[in-house]
Amino acid sequence: MSGPQWVARFPGSRLTHDLDPVFRVAVENFLAALAGAGASVHISSTLRPKQRAYLMHWAHQVMRNDLSPTRVPAMAGVPIQWAHPSLAASIGACTAMVEGFCIGHLRADVAPSLNTLHASGEAIDMTIEWSRTLSIKTHNGARVDIASEPRTGMNPQLHAVGLGYGVVKYAGGTKDKPHWSINGH
Repeated sequence: MSGPQWVARFPGSRLTHDLDPVFRVAVENFLAALAGAGASVHISSTLRPKQRAYLMHWAHQVMRNDLSPTRVPAMAGVPIQWAHPSLAASIGACTAMVEGFCIGHLRADVAPSLNTLHASGEAIDMTIEWSRTLSIKTHNGARVDIASEPRTGMNPQLHAVGLGYGVVKYAGGTKDKPHWSINGH
């Protein structure tokens, strides 16, 4: 049966070491620049198995988008039963999964991707914050002072710095705030 016990199965990673080697170098250089500038960074996800992406996606769809649990397609190797004896129980189980996966930051109309770059190690979810002007080194060694708001990973000036390193902010705006990848998807 679906429920919070599925969160621990098919574990993902929060380690940069598990990223694709090319993307890992880009991420680690960007993270070093952020650390050198005094920014706070919390990594919530790097590599995510396809089975975990499947569980995250469909739990979100049942919980937030009124998808009937009987309509969730099966995935080979994931013997989950989405439909409980009542719709309320099914939604409750999926709510517990969404909370366990820590995907509550997503808008209701945006489910976690089934075909995510996390599965190939080419994406990272990270929360970035700072309190004063951020004086950060760019990929070519120059310094950029970011005094504008927000003082988070949603700052467009920071996006430009990340792009120089090869770490591209998700192009979908506020749909998935912590997501960065090799190509912005």
